[in-house]
Amino acid sequence: MPRQNVRLVTAILATLKARLSSDPWYYAAAFVFCAGAAWLCVLDIVLKQPVAIDFKSFYTAAVAASRGLDVYDVKVLEGIASEKHLPHKVTFPYLYPPFFAYVFSWFSRLRPGTAQGLWSGLAVVSYGVAAVCAMVAIRSASRDRDGAAGAPAVGAARAPAVTTALIAFVVLLTWTLNLRNSLAMGQVNPLVLMFLCAALALFFSGKDLPAGLALSVAAGIKVTPILLAVPWLLQRRFRALAGLAAGFAALFLVSLPLGAAPAWIEFLKRLPRMSHGATIPGLFSPGTVPNFSLAGFYTRLFASDTAAVKVASVVTILLLLGATLALGLGGGAPSPSRWLRMLLPLLVTMIVASPFTYVHHVLYLFPAALFALDRATKQERLLEMGALLALISLATIDFPYVYERFKAPLPPLVLSMNLYVLLVLYGLGLYMLWRERRAEAAASGAIAAPARERESAVVPASGAAEPSQQVSA
Repeated sequence: MPRQNVRLVTAILATLKARLSSDPWYYAAAFVFCAGAAWLCVLDIVLKQPVAIDFKSFYTAAVAASRGLDVYDVKVLEGIASEKHLPHKVTFPYLYPPFFAYVFSWFSRLRPGTAQGLWSGLAVVSYGVAAVCAMVAIRSASRDRDGAAGAPAVGAARAPAVTTALIAFVVLLTWTLNLRNSLAMGQVNPLVLMFLCAALALFFSGKDLPAGLALSVAAGIKVTPILLAVPWLLQRRFRALAGLAAGFAALFLVSLPLGAAPAWIEFLKRLPRMSHGATIPGLFSPGTVPNFSLAGFYTRLFASDTAAVKVASVVTILLLLGATLALGLGGGAPSPSRWLRMLLPLLVTMIVASPFTYVHHVLYLFPAALFALDRATKQERLLEMGALLALISLATIDFPYVYERFKAPLPPLVLSMNLYVLLVLYGLGLYMLWRERRAEAAASGAIAAPARERESAVVPASGAAEPSQQVSA
């Protein structure tokens, strides 16, 4: 009887281990770990902070949407902020598409403090989901790269879906990418990052249509993620583009019953006035030091010459985007691994292409940084790993506070340190992309060489039989 009990317990433990070793359990454990690390990183902010200054704009826009008021009129938002006794003297205008304000209009039913706490909790959960989605994308790319050579032998233990190093890098990037800044500002970036990473995970899993739908939500909240669809267009991934278009249509239609039709018209009217170098009512000048976008850099350089700022910004964005796509998509269809390598320069371009770029926007580098660190670990490139972490850490430093320590005014070229660091990251990303492309070319050449040798060996063999036949005759 005791032996039977031991066997029963052993069988139960073996079954439990097998279930916990399946991919969903690995990813669930990774989510709990990553979201828990994010909570530890921002717990003091979530518990203590009043209504954050950027969330104040979202909240007042949600209240305006629920009342049928103009969400893009900063005077309306200021009136609501005064009525609700919200902190911070300044109320920034709402700059996003109407979908976001109207879908979250139910926030207006909550007290501001409760809404802020719920928003912070949603941001942490979004970061955890984004981490899991990025892991799925990385695993898909790694599986494609390794192929059959990486498959375990019969009877061998299967590799885990999520490695310990990958989870450690997620936790490290929680601090390195300054998630605290996004939470402290009450920003929407973690939510956008979740849909962006979901689009990548679906895309690398071969599900183009859902990938387009996920990217449409990210671009529907914050316009610039639409840049990630440019490679789809050049690769003629029509299912992904169809999903993107269907997603945009769905966002528009979902917001209409909530009364967003006038807001969409107003948004389209104001869109040209929100572009590079333009001064937006209720918002500080684009040349203000905290703005380290290309538009902010050129505004400081050209003394607010709006036409010059627009031309210089657009030309620079096209150059950055063109170099990335030429290297990433040239030489045949890119592998998932090369596609992920293309993410770092592509996401840097996305960040600096916005008319307004601040420290909390660097968070969007997360999936590219996670893949680069994971690959550097596997290839034992310690110098590359250190350079990535150092540059990402520098990019998230709030340099305007450093500039304030200097009594004399600094030259305009010195006031864009964050931009310079991001451009160095862009260059490093291009180098790693070039190296990936060269490795793929070498691997395909190595595969083709034996086939050519076999073909060339067949001809002499067939021709050599004739002399021997003549001798025997």
